[in-house]
Amino acid sequence: MNSSRSTLSRRHFIQAAGATAAVALATPRPLRAQANADVIVIGAGLSGLAAALVLQDAGLKVKVIEGRDRVGGRVLSYRTLPGSPEAGGTSFGPGYARLINAANTYGVGIIELTPVLRYYGQRELFLDGQHIPLADWPSHPRNPFPEGARETPPWAFAGGLMAKTNPLKTTDAWVDPTNAELDISLHDWMKRQGVSDEVIDLTYNIEPTHGNSAWDVSALMMMQVASFIAAQRALAKPGQSPFLTAEGGNLSIPEAMAAALDADIDFGRNVSAIRSDDGQAEVHCADGAKYKADYVICSVPCPVLRRIRMEPVLTGAQARAVQTLDSQIINQAHMVSKSPFWEADGLSPNMFNEGLVCGVVGEHKGDKPEEVTSITAWIRGNNAALLDQIPEADARAAVIGDIERVRPAAKGQLEIVEYKSWYRDPFSSGDWAVWKPGQVSDFAAAVAKPNGRIHFCGEHTAVSNRGMEGAMESGERVALEVLDRAG
Repeated sequence: MNSSRSTLSRRHFIQAAGATAAVALATPRPLRAQANADVIVIGAGLSGLAAALVLQDAGLKVKVIEGRDRVGGRVLSYRTLPGSPEAGGTSFGPGYARLINAANTYGVGIIELTPVLRYYGQRELFLDGQHIPLADWPSHPRNPFPEGARETPPWAFAGGLMAKTNPLKTTDAWVDPTNAELDISLHDWMKRQGVSDEVIDLTYNIEPTHGNSAWDVSALMMMQVASFIAAQRALAKPGQSPFLTAEGGNLSIPEAMAAALDADIDFGRNVSAIRSDDGQAEVHCADGAKYKADYVICSVPCPVLRRIRMEPVLTGAQARAVQTLDSQIINQAHMVSKSPFWEADGLSPNMFNEGLVCGVVGEHKGDKPEEVTSITAWIRGNNAALLDQIPEADARAAVIGDIERVRPAAKGQLEIVEYKSWYRDPFSSGDWAVWKPGQVSDFAAAVAKPNGRIHFCGEHTAVSNRGMEGAMESGERVALEVLDRAG
């Protein structure tokens, strides 16, 4: 194995955990592997790849299988558009230590987004199908905010309230049982802060970052989100950008990680069953392929895992987690414009919109910071669920029609190059995990427990981090679990 693949810190960490196995030479294996690997890893996203590389560096023989025809999982960069805009894993911060270490270790360049941040910060407000200049917002009839907050734009209110009143002091405090009383709906928590239903609807339900509304997301989880964001900002050095991306798109990082594996990844493997007994674990796929190993690491999210037969069956809180923990319903339309229609109407291309499309972002991923390279439309919550019920061609037309309705200058200018529904993706059934009221206190401590020789990772099992860094955290943790058992 090439020793340049591992950093000194990783080797030290693994040695401290008691990893003493010798390095195994990679040998070619047939496509229908009879699989004499030490560990089978299900899923070639960041969590699965992180686990596989830690185990490989410790000398174990690892086989990664993946249902899709690509690596990356819910990290997806569209190379079909200028600048490779992101459909998942949009950016990361300086505190994403594991992700940044992976980029540096496997030769992926990192770009600071400081030169373009001011363009992303400009946003136009549209309510009732009409543009409201932000200068008019404090005295506008649709403004429901109390005195002292009337200048706040709708998209900044909920996050600002949470940042000011968040009781969690550390990013892992959300799973502390002493905070279980906060495991209520975000709606109920905001009401306790004196926020009206009208304000909650305007500031969260139009553009829900988690769940379909403030009713179906835990305030305790949202506090952890706020703690994580605050920690990321605090870790930025003076003058350092709080937002980073990878050269060639963030997908470049899992691609480079996959290239560092000794054995090829088997793609197109739709797992149908995972079995574990006293001596071995097996993975069965829908096409008849079967894999055997000493241990299995499963990185798939709960909405996918609940469709896989598990032996022994999951019980108790862990079973409730798999059966009820859902992922964010969210759609994106990645577009190019025939002309800069935003110059014609004198506005930024970025929008906060009360209609079907809640957000529009002009991407700035070219050589010149001011250049708009593509446009991304975001559809969240109930509106995304609605579009998931109709044919994709109709959903595409509805997205463009909604933008043209409020921006007449865009009529006939937009073309959707890529459309992504994460719910319709059979290997994710949604994007990031959404913890509903009561779920954190019910099964957060149980979701990642091993089941026989089957171990679990994925961003939904992370404790201290979120997003891409959470996925990396979980991969590292599960690899050390297996190494501890393997001796």
